[in-house]
Amino acid sequence: MSTSRQMEQLDKIKATAGDRNRRILLAGAHVVTMDDRGEFVGDVLIEGDRIEALGPGIADRVHDNAIAVDLSGSILIPGLVDSHVHAWQGQLRGIAPDVSFAEYMALLHGRLGKAYRPEDMAIGERLTAAQALNAGTTTIVDNSHNSRTKQHSDAAVEALRASGIRAVYAAGPAHEGDHEHQLPADVLRLRDAYSSADGLISVRMMDSWPTVESWTFAAEHGLDVSSEVGGWVTDLEKLLTSGLLSSAHTLNHCSGLSDECWAAIADSGAAVNVVPRSDSHLGLGASIPILEVNRRGIQEGISSDNEVAYGHDLFTEMRVLQTIQRGLSFAETYSGVADVPAPYGALDALRAATIGGAINAGLADQVGTLAPGKKADLVVLALEPVQTRISGSAAGTVVNFAGIANVDAVFVNGAVAKWGGQLTGFDYGKLARDGEDSKHYLFDHSR
Repeated sequence: MSTSRQMEQLDKIKATAGDRNRRILLAGAHVVTMDDRGEFVGDVLIEGDRIEALGPGIADRVHDNAIAVDLSGSILIPGLVDSHVHAWQGQLRGIAPDVSFAEYMALLHGRLGKAYRPEDMAIGERLTAAQALNAGTTTIVDNSHNSRTKQHSDAAVEALRASGIRAVYAAGPAHEGDHEHQLPADVLRLRDAYSSADGLISVRMMDSWPTVESWTFAAEHGLDVSSEVGGWVTDLEKLLTSGLLSSAHTLNHCSGLSDECWAAIADSGAAVNVVPRSDSHLGLGASIPILEVNRRGIQEGISSDNEVAYGHDLFTEMRVLQTIQRGLSFAETYSGVADVPAPYGALDALRAATIGGAINAGLADQVGTLAPGKKADLVVLALEPVQTRISGSAAGTVVNFAGIANVDAVFVNGAVAKWGGQLTGFDYGKLARDGEDSKHYLFDHSR
């Protein structure tokens, strides 16, 4: 497809934005549905913000009222879902590539976080959203644990909404420094003010140091909760067995947990996500607890955590997840352990980045697979780049060979976020300059 042809089609798609009857036919792709339909070479028909139909031969039944895009030689997958990211830190990407967890906490929460203004929150959110969309991530669970004032939260959510990404905004209090102590009560205001009918923005509570009191508040008010869970939480086993843990909860990290804790999590129906790079990088554990997740039949999500040390890239997270899980599985098998979880294949890793993420976001009925009636959140991967020019299985290509350079087009809610390899909703040059200015301000005004 030539550049001129791409731009012509983009113009048509933009001109009909917001039209619930607008139809886009994505034709001839190798489609990986991540549901019982499996994989096929065929078509996906979008109407408005949802998938109307998909399968081989759909194009033959669609009349001229659809904008047709030839995707022959491309792979089409559900939009990727990041189950846990601190998007407010977007302008600080890459500032500390070698930090430990203690150093991260001191730098981000003990120093820089205290200098954030509402406009810095907005810039960080926009930068993270742009990086995510560029990388084929259509949904993020944004654990915003620097909500110093109501204005900080408002700026963050409004920036997410303007970016066009699908986001679960999880409001959490600042860890250190002056703040209004408006949370958790302010989550109720945020939920009423910002939860959108189109499902692009939803609101929940973020809990860095979960307690019985905070989880009781969430239960009393019908709030979903994202919690950081590991050995740093006081009386963790008592908390997890308190009866408050439920399918309304998303648990991040889950490092260093006892068998009793894992049994409580499995019984509760809570969602779990692991952070393939961050836990080892920051020193939260030797590796992610993926075999514990597998043994209990939990469908995990994966997450990027933050960009302070490394870039947002769920393709890399999938590869690291698969490598770690296979290594641990083989190690236990060679050691004679009974009932070892089977080593992961490519589909298992892709499932964590799609279905597992949707579960963590509380959106499994909306995203995570490609099916009629689901939201039109999807990613087109071009195979022309050198690393994928010769390819084998579609899932193997996505997980083991493809990367951000392959992300040719991204749709969120039926709207184009990336086209022809370029972001469409951002003046990224200006945004990057704003990010640099914000970063300099933060360093200059923190101590």
